[in-house]
Amino acid sequence: MENEEEDRSEEGAKEEGQEKKKPEFDKVEALLNPDASSQDMPASIRRLMERQEDNDKRIKKAIKKTKTNPKWFVPIFAALLVIGLAWVVVNYVTSGKYPIPAIRNWNLLIGFGLMFIGFVMTMWWK
Repeated sequence: MENEEEDRSEEGAKEEGQEKKKPEFDKVEALLNPDASSQDMPASIRRLMERQEDNDKRIKKAIKKTKTNPKWFVPIFAALLVIGLAWVVVNYVTSGKYPIPAIRNWNLLIGFGLMFIGFVMTMWWK
């Protein structure tokens, strides 16, 4: 009998402990509830949420202010780099006879010039 009474008293103590924890759990549920009012939240959480909203607004403004290149920019500089490289390779493989036979080794200057323009465009890429 004494064991039964001790078990009951322990169960009663556990239930009391759960009852004490229950209001804390209700506060957590209130915080997680999207419909919860700001009055249900502690002041620290309200300040944290206000700061988060301010940060979100600043980030959205910064994103709107960012400038991007036009859609044609990347394909043009990539094409200039590839065409310039191909020009130089063709010049070396044909010993200066092609791509333009009349100018011989000046083909190298044209190929490197195309690659240089493409490289300079990469520095303006945003």
